[in-house]
Amino acid sequence: MEISKWSEHAAARAALVAVMALFGLALPFFFITSNVRVITNSGWLYDYNWWRNGIPQRSGISAEELDGAAEQIVEYFNNDEDLLDVRVDFNGAEVSLYNQREVLHMRDVKGLMRGTFSVSYWTGAGVLGVGLSCALLIGRRFWPLLETATRLSAIASLSVIVLLSILVLTNFQAVFTLFHVLSFANDLWLLDPRTDYLIVMFPQRFFLEATLMIAALTVIEFALLFAAARMLRSRYGEAQAPPQHPPPPHPLDPMPASGVDEPAAEAAKTDSFRMAD
Repeated sequence: MEISKWSEHAAARAALVAVMALFGLALPFFFITSNVRVITNSGWLYDYNWWRNGIPQRSGISAEELDGAAEQIVEYFNNDEDLLDVRVDFNGAEVSLYNQREVLHMRDVKGLMRGTFSVSYWTGAGVLGVGLSCALLIGRRFWPLLETATRLSAIASLSVIVLLSILVLTNFQAVFTLFHVLSFANDLWLLDPRTDYLIVMFPQRFFLEATLMIAALTVIEFALLFAAARMLRSRYGEAQAPPQHPPPPHPLDPMPASGVDEPAAEAAKTDSFRMAD
């Protein structure tokens, strides 16, 4: 019976450790893909790009028309349209901005973005589900596990982020090329800045700075989650065991030794009686 109980306890503990390991593994995927989704759908990023890289001057398209083009791209990433048709007012006439090669590449980009969004939703649901379930099932024992899982996940993830950031900052061209080779099954991403507006609107520096923003947001999110987990563990974690005090002596128990040599005391008492006689 004791062996059976021990086995059940060991199996439950192993299952809990495995669940928390999956929780820690899902965290960086959730943070990174969520940040990609937020960044991609943020109008301020495109406004910053127009200003930072002088896109109106390079493209000959006004900032207002570029804003409209960015809104159409964001909408395209979030709808069910197969092909993108960005239309802008160019020299007084409404025209389709991108040629066929650019449109087909954007279809590939959309597939990649929609996959990224799906990973964000599913990992978010998993992280939230595991967190709530464990908190309800094991109570205050969950908070130390949350802190440990977050710490280990953060250490591993931030190590990778630092390494990738160094590579990005030292040779972004190589990283950019490798990313496209691994992400796309064709060479439609090889565009000509002399003829293709897509690469004019979104130069490499745009992707470099967007990547660094995503990395910075991920670091901040890990730091906030770890701080929250540490605070919750401190406030609601397992209570400290009370100090152990010895039980009070029973009235019939012999008195504890006082440190006096009892035989010597008896001998001194006998001698004093003899002297009195």
